[in-house]
Amino acid sequence: MRFGAHYNIVRTPADDWYDPLLEADTPLCLDPFTVWADADDLWFGAHDHVLDFFEMVFALVRESGGDPGTLAWRKAQALMLFPEPAEFCLGVATGSPNGNGAGKILQEGMLDGVKTAVGLGFDNVPHMEMLGLFQGGMGFDRISDAVCNIAKSYFITYTQQVAVRHDLPMETFRVRNASWDRENAMWRDGQVELPANPCLARRAPVLLVPQRFLRDMPVVTANGFWKFAWNNHSAELRTHFNYDIARNVDRREKAKLARQNPAIVAEYLTALEREEHPPYDIAKDPKLATSWWEKGGAIAATATTSFVPEDPSQFPEFVGTVIDVFKRGVEREGEWQQLWHGNFPYAEPKVQRVFRSCVKHYCKANDVAVAGEANAGRGPVDFEFAQGWMARCVVELKLIANGRFWDGILAQTPEYALAADVNVAYFVAIGFTDAELSDGLIAKVDKAARIASQRHNVEVRAVIVDARQRPSASKLKPPQDLRDELHRGEDPAA
Repeated sequence: MRFGAHYNIVRTPADDWYDPLLEADTPLCLDPFTVWADADDLWFGAHDHVLDFFEMVFALVRESGGDPGTLAWRKAQALMLFPEPAEFCLGVATGSPNGNGAGKILQEGMLDGVKTAVGLGFDNVPHMEMLGLFQGGMGFDRISDAVCNIAKSYFITYTQQVAVRHDLPMETFRVRNASWDRENAMWRDGQVELPANPCLARRAPVLLVPQRFLRDMPVVTANGFWKFAWNNHSAELRTHFNYDIARNVDRREKAKLARQNPAIVAEYLTALEREEHPPYDIAKDPKLATSWWEKGGAIAATATTSFVPEDPSQFPEFVGTVIDVFKRGVEREGEWQQLWHGNFPYAEPKVQRVFRSCVKHYCKANDVAVAGEANAGRGPVDFEFAQGWMARCVVELKLIANGRFWDGILAQTPEYALAADVNVAYFVAIGFTDAELSDGLIAKVDKAARIASQRHNVEVRAVIVDARQRPSASKLKPPQDLRDELHRGEDPAA
């Protein structure tokens, strides 16, 4: 469910916020470079707020002399621990927004970046991303986590403004890292009035973000810096690299170049400041980052049957029913379009998102719980259903075009089933082309399911979904034999 739907919000021109899914992270991130460029009254000071934070950290690292045993270093270390801000419902993982994030990894990388910058004579940085360049680049979601923590007070104010404008109910929540205290160099948690997220087991608030701050890739990247340096400072670089080597240089070399040439880093960032950096196109959603929930819901809405298991023994059949809803919607109800962007089929993770949405919509309608992307044994199970401890089933979904397709049905699916202690596992195979859905390949999939079942003593049930593009019904023509039968017996001269 989306935030706006839960609170029955009628949007106005003033509502520039992204409407988040409340029970799953949206695979977009908040880009600090877009915040820097914003001239809105509320956000005008946000970038300086972030830089003030780093100025505080720089002072502590300089005071510590880089010695981890000093109080100043420990304070800097505590400040640079950025827990995953689950309130935003954002991140590259599309599971529940309750993960622990990679706070320790980000902390170490950021601290190393600050220490490097201090060693180069910096008192601060013009953009926090510079610290990542000194380390060869950091994950976009980690940079996003950092800015969401540092500027959280701004997002709290923004969300409260939306809530007041729409008269939304708010509750008092204890928000971690609600602000930071420069005088004492520490984070402050806060008791804050915010709208609640009703879709999580643990009571939690929601924080909203302007759509224009969201991107699927960062503005500042190690690769972008390297390309800029090669194009604009080739004379210096060619003393160390020839062109072929330069195209494949690793992240350590890029970090070394940044540390040795901080002036080029500053020039790169200044050049980016002069460019336009459009946000992710949420309306067109070319990478299926935001609309997968609605696409899956459209498929689930085609269901013509409703089956709820009365006891655990019926649960595998219930799962089969849910998969059949997905299969029937794609194959017979025209919903194959939900798995394509124009003339290109979506990649496997995106198809899995649509399938998960379809499953969740159907299960919610039938009062059955479903957990997505659980970890079982050696690897992630795509979907694990549960209705009580004894009622469990594993579903693995793969595209037939996947290079490890046969590994999936012969080894991975039965292994996941054994690790989850279930007797039945479904293997859903999605095909987009005639070659992928030939009679020979379909027969081979069925054979693979039989072999896997016998070898692992687990019942593997294979389901093949034909997701090929279909012509519009208005353009369909009957086969020639039907035409011949229609006209058989007519007088050709009539």
